[in-house]
Amino acid sequence: MPGHGRFDTLHIIMETHLTLQDAYIVLVEDDPNAQLITLDLLRLGGANRCYARKSADSAISFAERLPKVDLFLVDINMPGKSGYELLAEIREHEMLKSARVVAVSAGTLMAEMERARQLGFDGFISKPLKPAEFSGQVQRILNGETIWDRS
Repeated sequence: MPGHGRFDTLHIIMETHLTLQDAYIVLVEDDPNAQLITLDLLRLGGANRCYARKSADSAISFAERLPKVDLFLVDINMPGKSGYELLAEIREHEMLKSARVVAVSAGTLMAEMERARQLGFDGFISKPLKPAEFSGQVQRILNGETIWDRS
């Protein structure tokens, strides 16, 4: 009966997880070999919509033309704008600010990972990437987990 502590309406909340197959992923990496390896690992893991750009500016320009971006994988140390500067631009960009942004970097010093965390990255995956783990790490990130891998 209404008003007696019972639910008048049943609400079902379904938790949805974005799969690698459905996610729009933009890799921002200036090293062509690292780009190729990362894209191959993503595609082998099932990603269908993964794209790579060499600079922060080209990544923003490209991402604006996509229907959406679910995840940016960002190298920290790039010529021109750094990954930190790109993160700030993404967070201020009306269309892109809801995307997750994860640092993918060879800088595995604890101080660099802590800086990435403090500046608002959603995670950190160290290079060299671990082929057996990488696509699983990305899927976990898409599921809402945070990955802070410094190994």
